[in-house]
Amino acid sequence: MLEPQASAPETVGDRVRQHILDVAEAQFAERGFFGASVRDVTDAAGVRLAAINYHFETKEELFRSVLLRRAEELGAERLQRLEGVATSGSKARRVRSIVEAFVHPVLSRALGNDQGWRNYFALVAQIASTRMWVLTLVAEDFNRTAMEFVGAFAKVFPRASKRKLHDAYQLMLSGTLYSFSNNGRLESLTRGDLRSDEYQVMCDDLVDFTSAGVIAICARTRGRDPGTRRGR
Repeated sequence: MLEPQASAPETVGDRVRQHILDVAEAQFAERGFFGASVRDVTDAAGVRLAAINYHFETKEELFRSVLLRRAEELGAERLQRLEGVATSGSKARRVRSIVEAFVHPVLSRALGNDQGWRNYFALVAQIASTRMWVLTLVAEDFNRTAMEFVGAFAKVFPRASKRKLHDAYQLMLSGTLYSFSNNGRLESLTRGDLRSDEYQVMCDDLVDFTSAGVIAICARTRGRDPGTRRGR
C-alpha cells in the first residue's frame, strides 16, 4: 500500500506570502480595491515592495489571490455539503437542505476565531454589488460553485425557468453576503439594540427566509418571465 505523501514543509517564503495576503485582505476590506494602495499593504505588513512584486507581480494579482484563497476552501465545503443534501421528501425539506449547504459554511467561519474570514466576508459583500472590472479576474472560479447550486434547485423544480432558477441563486447569494458583512446597519437602525454580528440568529432567519423565497419563485407555473421582450 502506498503511504500518503507528506505535504511539503512551510518555507519562510510561504509564511511571508500568507502574511501579505492577510494584511492585504484587511486593507481591501476596509478601503476597497481602489482605496488601498500597494504601499498601504507593504507599510501595514512591514515588508518591502519587492516582496509584493516577487509573490504577486501586480496589485490585480494580489487582489485575485486574496479572493481565491478563501473562496476555494469555502466553495469546496459548499460542494461537499451539497452532495449530501436531501433528495427525497417535501420540496421545502429539499430546498432548505440546499440553502443550509450554501449558508452554514459561512456561519461556521463567521463564528470562528479567524478575523481573516470576517474581513473576507466584508470584502466580498463590498465588491459584489459593484461593476468592478476586477471581478472578471475571479468570475469563473465563483461560477463553478454557483452553477452546481443552480443545478440543485433545478432538480427540485424541473419545470422552473432558467430565469427563476438563477434569480433564486442570486437572491440566496446576496442575502448571505449582506447578512455576514457586519456592516453596522442594524446598530444604526435600532440605535444599538441589535447587532450585525449576531450571526447565529441572523443565519437562522436567513435560512428560513431564503428557503421560503426560493420555493415562492421556483414553484410558480412556468410562463413568460417578467421583463422578457414580447415578440412583434
